[in-house]
Amino acid sequence: MQNDIHTIHSNNFNIHLTMKTKTPLIRRFLLIGIFLISLNQGNVFAQFIGADFNYKLDKTEKNDSLPMSMTNPGTLSFSSDPTLAVKYKVTLKLYFNCFHEDFHKQQPITIHESMANVQTAELNMDLDSVYSSTEYLNVSCEMAQEQCLKIATYSASVELKNLAGGYNITWGTGCWDFSVTNLDNLEMQGLAMVLHIPFSDDQKVNSSPIFTSLPQVLTCPQKIMNINSSAMDQDGDKLTYQLIHPFTYEQVNNLGNNKHDDIFPGQESYKPLIVGRPPFKQLKYALGYGFNNPFGKSAFSIDKETGSMNLEAAEAGKYLVGIGVSEYRNDIQLSQTQRIFLLEVLSEPKLMVQK
Repeated sequence: MQNDIHTIHSNNFNIHLTMKTKTPLIRRFLLIGIFLISLNQGNVFAQFIGADFNYKLDKTEKNDSLPMSMTNPGTLSFSSDPTLAVKYKVTLKLYFNCFHEDFHKQQPITIHESMANVQTAELNMDLDSVYSSTEYLNVSCEMAQEQCLKIATYSASVELKNLAGGYNITWGTGCWDFSVTNLDNLEMQGLAMVLHIPFSDDQKVNSSPIFTSLPQVLTCPQKIMNINSSAMDQDGDKLTYQLIHPFTYEQVNNLGNNKHDDIFPGQESYKPLIVGRPPFKQLKYALGYGFNNPFGKSAFSIDKETGSMNLEAAEAGKYLVGIGVSEYRNDIQLSQTQRIFLLEVLSEPKLMVQK
């Protein structure tokens, strides 16, 4: 029989819980019950708001951020010969509210051959910068006039040899907390993101689309809000926008190499994960919601050509939204840049700027 010790944090107290049980399901529901109690003791809200993931052709000099000991020499190389390898800079942006202070110095990612789905490397992205941004809301809202975000940017340089089908790069975290209105909060759900780098004669020199503005994360009920999710592509490829179904960190084939015993539903802080290779399971939405109607009965639309979204929220809550911008060249889809974020519809005045 196993002793499991967990600590639940709230604004007013800590609970140290020791459980003796052979049943993971029982342990899970005990944790859920205690966390629900903590929600009633104070204003617990998610500090992790979202992420986006992209890559670009790196024209700088040789960068050995991916050590040879982590690579398969058959597919990854540091050769300076452009005919043998192409260098890319992979960038991850994480969004938090302005009260967040604890930033991990690194974020793990894994690289996989797309067609064979074979992992070729595992490495860490280094923290490049953290900065705060305060912006006025573009909607008349009595409960808040501005939003404040902290943005943590991580990056790594990799050199990839020409490979039919290209590569997939994965990153993930856990978990979403109980305050997310449109998710099934009885499930252990985190986030996995997949970045595809294509390789063929006319596609190997490519950079993915990059969002041009920060996510808009606050609004009020019964107000029409425009959400700018436009992106740019330095190669001039055609872009289209759509709502996407986000992935959780759990793999479809249950390989088990991304399981972590210290993850439980509703934990307050995000945790970087080595999520392994795709495919991943899709997030489960609460009844009445889905990836294509993340706001339920609210009036919502997205322009597939510009990425502009209009929302008239019917009810207060926190809603998880997935936006994908796909790039096409010669009618062939090369890659898709994803942005996953929480948008909060306020029910009462909220202080977003840390004084």
